[in-house]
Amino acid sequence: MMKFWRRAAPASAPGPAVVRDWHDIVISRQVPVDGQAEAARATNPLAAIFYEHSDRLAHKWQHYLEIYDQHLARYRGTPVRFLELGVFQGGSLQVWRRYFGDRARIHGLDINPACASIDDLDLRVHVGDQTDKALLDRVVSEMGGLDVVIDDASHSSPHQIATFEHLYPRLAENGIYIVEDVHASYWPDLGGGLRRPGTFMEYAKGLLDRLHADYIVEDDPLAQDTAFAAMTQGISFHDGIVVFEKRRKTRATHCTVGRRTIF
Repeated sequence: MMKFWRRAAPASAPGPAVVRDWHDIVISRQVPVDGQAEAARATNPLAAIFYEHSDRLAHKWQHYLEIYDQHLARYRGTPVRFLELGVFQGGSLQVWRRYFGDRARIHGLDINPACASIDDLDLRVHVGDQTDKALLDRVVSEMGGLDVVIDDASHSSPHQIATFEHLYPRLAENGIYIVEDVHASYWPDLGGGLRRPGTFMEYAKGLLDRLHADYIVEDDPLAQDTAFAAMTQGISFHDGIVVFEKRRKTRATHCTVGRRTIF
């Protein structure tokens, strides 16, 4: 058995439980960065752009940069319609502008009215609640559709789920929908907890079953609802990120080639 599958042995003399909240976890992972040095040894263009950035404040978990480049590199240099939920200080929108190029339509949405002061001519910032369906529809209409959505907004599972259920069906064919910082699903301070029903992580796990609706043989409502499976090519789980690849597909088929056999 692989070592990381083994259950840890109990300590012989356990001490008092250490109570940690999400602030403790995040602060403990913060490290000083030499942007110039990190840019020089970057292994993908997004990382290089991020570490070279010096204008509006931006922050990311460092391992996200490779994940984003893996899924979004094909949009570079195209008129991609990109929406980031959660603008903060506007730095990440500037990073995405450099990454995607001049042809991209870069929009952001944030509930903080102060974000309306972001006046970069090549960025469009909307102010409002990420669960406001009418607002989301107006944003999508103004953008002329959606190719990429990144949800880095409230980190509240009910908000993440409501926004996903509204925007994912409106995402273009071959689009990408990314929910960032899903580790919040494990933090009680934010309504989460390990395997807690109603968190985005548990919701996303359920979508894995819906992705396989065609193969469910039990008499279950999931087997009758193949809409999500028909529009979804795959779901990728990463540390802190879930990526949905939208692509309409025909029903899976199985085929055989060759003639030689051994039994």
